[in-house]
Amino acid sequence: MNKYKKYYDMLEKQSIIYDKTQNCCIGQTWKHHLMPVINNAIFLAEKYGANKDIVELAAVFHDYANLIDYEDQDNHHIKGAELAKDILIGDGFDEAFVDKVCLCIKTHRASVVFNKFSIEQICVADADAKAHLDNVVELLLWRGYLKEDIQTANAFVKAKIQRSYAKMSENTKELVKSKYDAIMSILF
Repeated sequence: MNKYKKYYDMLEKQSIIYDKTQNCCIGQTWKHHLMPVINNAIFLAEKYGANKDIVELAAVFHDYANLIDYEDQDNHHIKGAELAKDILIGDGFDEAFVDKVCLCIKTHRASVVFNKFSIEQICVADADAKAHLDNVVELLLWRGYLKEDIQTANAFVKAKIQRSYAKMSENTKELVKSKYDAIMSILF
C-alpha cells in the first residue's frame, strides 16, 4: 500500500469535483494528468537520484489549487504550495522537508519560469511537462469540451507542448525528443 494513499485519495476526490465543471469525463484529470505526473516524477526521481518522497508529494499536490479554484489558475503553483504546506505540517511532517516539497510545487509551471536548483524541482517540473506530451489527445479533447474551435484548440495545445518541452531539463528532453517531434508534426 502506498504510504501517501491518503493524499492520493484526497486529490482523486477533488479532481472528480473539478471534472464536473472543467472536463468531459469524470476521472479524466486524475487518470490523464495527475497520475501520469506522479508516475513520471517517481520514475525521474529514481533515474536522477532525487529524494523520492519530496518528489512524490510535490507531484501529488502540484495542481491541487487548480482543482479547488480553477478561476485563479495563474497562481495555482503558489496557492498549491501554501495548501500543501498546511496539510503536510498539520500531518506532522518536518518543516524543512515540507519546504522542499513546496519549492518543487512553486517551480513546476512552464508558463512561469523559475530557476530550479535541486534535482527534486527538476523532476517535478519535468514530470508535469512530460505528462502533457504523454496526453496530448486529452488536451485536445479538453479544449473541445470547452467549446473552442479547432484553430484555437490547436494553438493552445501547440503552445502548451512547446512550453512544456522548453522547460524540461536537457536529460529529460533527450528522453522525450521523438515524442515531441511527432506531436509537433501533427499540430498545425
